Amino acid sequence: MELLCVLAALAALFLLCVFLTRRTGLPAALAPLTALGLVVGWLTLAGMADLLLPGAVVLYLVCAGLGVWALVPAGKRRPDAPARPLFTPGSVLFWGLALAFAVYFFIRQPIASNYDELSLWATAVKVTKVDNRLYPLAELGTPWPTTQNPGLMLLSYFFSFFGSYADWKIYLAYDVLAFAVYAAVLGNLGWKQYRLAVPLAAILWCTPYFFTVYNHEIYLVEVYMSAYGDIPAGLVLGGAVALWLAVRRGGGPRWAVLPVLALAANIKDNTFVLALVAAGLVAVDAWLLPEGKFRRGLARRTGFAAACFAAPMAVYYLWNVRYRGIIVARNAARGGTGETSLPLSGVVVNGLRMLLGGDGAPEYEARREQFFTAIRDMGTQYFTPAGKMSMIGHGLIVTLFILAIFALAMVLAGRTRLCGRIGLTALLSLVCFGGYNLELALCYGFIFKPDQAAGLVDYNRYIYCYYIGWFLIALACLAAALQAAGDRVRAGVFPLRPLAGQGIVLLLAAGMLLRQNQLVLPQLTVLGFSDSEFADRQLQIAEAREVSQYLTEEDRVFFVSQGDDGMDWFAAVFDFYPIIVDYSGASENGGGGTFGLPELCPETGVENRYYHPYTVAAFARVVEESGCSYLYLQRIDDIFVQSYASLFTDSLQAAQNGETVLYKVTEAGFAPVEMEVAP
Repeated sequence: MELLCVLAALAALFLLCVFLTRRTGLPAALAPLTALGLVVGWLTLAGMADLLLPGAVVLYLVCAGLGVWALVPAGKRRPDAPARPLFTPGSVLFWGLALAFAVYFFIRQPIASNYDELSLWATAVKVTKVDNRLYPLAELGTPWPTTQNPGLMLLSYFFSFFGSYADWKIYLAYDVLAFAVYAAVLGNLGWKQYRLAVPLAAILWCTPYFFTVYNHEIYLVEVYMSAYGDIPAGLVLGGAVALWLAVRRGGGPRWAVLPVLALAANIKDNTFVLALVAAGLVAVDAWLLPEGKFRRGLARRTGFAAACFAAPMAVYYLWNVRYRGIIVARNAARGGTGETSLPLSGVVVNGLRMLLGGDGAPEYEARREQFFTAIRDMGTQYFTPAGKMSMIGHGLIVTLFILAIFALAMVLAGRTRLCGRIGLTALLSLVCFGGYNLELALCYGFIFKPDQAAGLVDYNRYIYCYYIGWFLIALACLAAALQAAGDRVRAGVFPLRPLAGQGIVLLLAAGMLLRQNQLVLPQLTVLGFSDSEFADRQLQIAEAREVSQYLTEEDRVFFVSQGDDGMDWFAAVFDFYPIIVDYSGASENGGGGTFGLPELCPETGVENRYYHPYTVAAFARVVEESGCSYLYLQRIDDIFVQSYASLFTDSLQAAQNGETVLYKVTEAGFAPVEMEVAP
């Protein structure tokens, strides 16, 4: 049944793509990416108006109506739109992979299990699905507001709309987006160009692996199996520019790139600059290098260039300024943390002052050393083999590799206007790469915590966004140059150049496949993960379901898991929802942690770092003030028993004997709930 629900979502998407292809002239391979941008944009507006459920219903009805209208032949008085094939190499690649992965994920049922998935990315999707409202409007028992951009969550909501929530639908939604980007890179390639389309498809399949297995020699990591937003941010950066190049070459509505640029700005707040990069590359190419004379159509090109920037800026303003400001203020009024970071404008101004040798404001000067240390460490990661950022080495090697693809595209383009366009794109994207690194340095210097900056925490995730998008842009330029060279061959000019280019693309595909096979173990791919990968999470989910049978949605649960670093608490918040799991009165270090008397605090370890020292009276008061009706003792230790056994009517005997993990808050104390606990 759940598979049929997902297939219904794919059917709605297909009908929308049919409309875009047959009624607007958008090539079939480009329609999925534009359609996904339109879907996410509409759901974002509906969600911000707190009309997500009716907005989704209207969306599905519109998709069905437009698709049927596009399929029905037009009447005699109104000629039909120019017939365009619905099945091209790019569109077949997209729909084939989307259907195959829908079936595969339904069978395998992967589970959200990573820290950031449970603290944000997957939890936000579940909350949105369960409540049919944007997740910042929900109460999660957390002390801070969740204000990450909703684009990917709403994309997952679209595929989860029918049926029940399931983690695997998140991964399917993300992969559908990836496949739409791949189709856009293939662009206008026809069936007669299979010698180019097939190796390009192989290269595209390898791309996310190629730039994200930097840590293979350090620790094992699943590829494609996380709900984080970093890989999608890079993919959409490249997809937006690739879509524009295909539209410009093969015809179609130019506005089709605008929803994609808006989507690029709606993925992560710290990758908003990537949307501006895509907008800038498209706008400059459209405005500065027209096909005819510069003055011809100048006003129209200027308007389009302005619209390219307006699309992501509108998303930023509506969400990050207006909506996020409202949510943060509301959270602060309720006793939450409110806004804790330095303002972005101040970070940019004061950071640039320091780089130019000047002084910043006092609150920024306090982080001067942190800022310049982060710059030096980023340089080490980029220029030396210490930074394993890809399958071919550190950042400098990746940059040279991508620039080499741009150079190859320019050679294949010959002495044409296309060669100049590709060269300008390469130059501007290189400058933007420097700007993106500056943004990361500012974040590490003035927004992230000192320990995050000292270790360049998650630097790899942040930087490979740009590498993925940059590589896809270069690949799209190469495909455009090869298509143009093919046109010249048919005209009897330069017959050997495109053949040599196709040979190089084939060698590149073979090399990337070989390198991937050397470094990526089968069990670490989306096609080979083991069921045991999720064994621990399955036990947590099973226990949460068992405990939930004794609770109602109105109950609030006080969470205790001694030795937790926050991971188990986030998992409990996720698994129990819509039942609220309270953040356990841990105001300084967030949820989870170890509770105990002040004098029992361990000297080292996770227990020390996340220790919450409460006297007996203070712990009882924290539970009372939290409004919780139950305590969920997921894991207790000697410290907890020695500290607070007196507050429990059975002195924690039932919990120690494995008879229960649930205690009810009563006037006489915390009383054990009789449970059927599996032996």
